[in-house]
Amino acid sequence: MRNLLILFCISFLITACDDGDIITVSLDFDQELERCENDTQSYLFFDTRVDPSESLSLIIPRNDANELLFSEPTPIDQPVTMDINGNTVRFNYRTYNRDIIGDELCNIIPSSDLIINEDFESPAGTVEITSTIFDDDNDGVPTAFEGADPNGDGDFSDSLDTDGDGLFDYIDSDDDNDNVPTINEIDNSDGDDDPNTNPMDTDGNGTPDYLDDDDDGDMVLTRFEDENTNDNPRDDTANNAEGVLVPHYLNDQETGEFTNVNTITTTYTRIVFTNFIVRDVDIEILRTDIINLGTLESTITLPEEDDN
Repeated sequence: MRNLLILFCISFLITACDDGDIITVSLDFDQELERCENDTQSYLFFDTRVDPSESLSLIIPRNDANELLFSEPTPIDQPVTMDINGNTVRFNYRTYNRDIIGDELCNIIPSSDLIINEDFESPAGTVEITSTIFDDDNDGVPTAFEGADPNGDGDFSDSLDTDGDGLFDYIDSDDDNDNVPTINEIDNSDGDDDPNTNPMDTDGNGTPDYLDDDDDGDMVLTRFEDENTNDNPRDDTANNAEGVLVPHYLNDQETGEFTNVNTITTTYTRIVFTNFIVRDVDIEILRTDIINLGTLESTITLPEEDDN
């Protein structure tokens, strides 16, 4: 009787573990995506992991509209959506015989020793893509604090332009046009990314240095305190009243005016975060309705004169 009971229990456990040969996998990926760009017709995005060696991949068409996903923000509540169709938009989960090395999934000719052990492709589902830019001009001041779209109506034509140079502050890396980049005129030691909670205000006039074209209040514009006239006021220094060596533009004891300087024209980098959410995939092995595929970080360089 005891042997029969043991046999029954073993039989029950085997039956309970057998779910039609469906194995539920854990999507333990880092969600940091890479992009293949060597196909003129489509983009391939992928994330990989080791032990075991697996990948999640997404293919979408490559066109002008989709290119903007890596250079311009999307409205936060209006993601771009695409239907997975097994043709132009495809989503796959794969396992391999060894670890993926670098971006070899982008290789047009696959590595001869890389073998796909399992390949599961969803015939249906939806992809939601949201692009976010926290700091359009990467000047250390998030766009949210630079007076972009003050009415919140989606029309950026009334955004703040402190120096009146035709470039809104959120796309101007020198907001006060003093030849000292904004990123060198802020203090984010408190870590909140808001330059107004811990402002650098050399002359104490209530206007932070990054928005003040006369930082030391000596009646000489910062950009004209450039003694060697190399369009960089930061490298012209002298001792202030406390005996500390500081640039002339931060020293009200130095009132020399050097007007033979230019207003610098710079480029700036924009960092775009593009996130992909995959919904309702028809791959039973994954056993999930929503997959946060991950985020692609893109860095592009833009000339300021092109962003009026």
